[in-house]
Amino acid sequence: MKKFLLSLVMAVLLSSCAVEVEKIRENVGKYVPPNIDDTNFKNSAITNKNFDETWTSVIDFVSDSFFKIENIEKDSGLLTLSFGSKEAENFIDCGDFEYSLLTGQEFKGSYIDYTQRWLAAVLEAKMNINIQKIDNESTKISINTNYMFSTDHVYGYDDPNYDQTYSFVSGDYQTINVINPLNGTIPTRTCKSTNFAENAIFNVIK
Repeated sequence: MKKFLLSLVMAVLLSSCAVEVEKIRENVGKYVPPNIDDTNFKNSAITNKNFDETWTSVIDFVSDSFFKIENIEKDSGLLTLSFGSKEAENFIDCGDFEYSLLTGQEFKGSYIDYTQRWLAAVLEAKMNINIQKIDNESTKISINTNYMFSTDHVYGYDDPNYDQTYSFVSGDYQTINVINPLNGTIPTRTCKSTNFAENAIFNVIK
């Protein structure tokens, strides 16, 4: 009887160890995409300011902000800006991500943070602003931004076959199939505009 109980205890212990070993031999993760149903972005607005007031307000703001002025054409009311090289999470949302690796390495945070740390991710955004006179007391401003968020899924190797890019515009998003998705995660990743940059401009002209 004692031998039987001893054998039973040993079997349970070995079984527990086997389960534990199995757990740490598999890289696992979880990805939660951003909410893409909450978009009510409007890319134009009308202000109760004349053209010169509106133009000056926008130029003064962007000159002392995160924007970089690429082109100015006051006569046609066109202004081109770029941004995004820093603090990408202000401008786009790519959901949340976490993983546990057999090496013991763990991560939990935004997918943008993960890609910037491990996939050499870079955001490039170009904004086109069109400011047009309606009459002597009102002006219309329209904003369209093109976003490009690029990742390299073989970190440290310059191989375009492993580069992936999310491309979308203001108020929109893109979902792509990623290379080698981690076990436990869905095969796609989604990035969308937060409209932070666009709203920063609209707030100036209110």
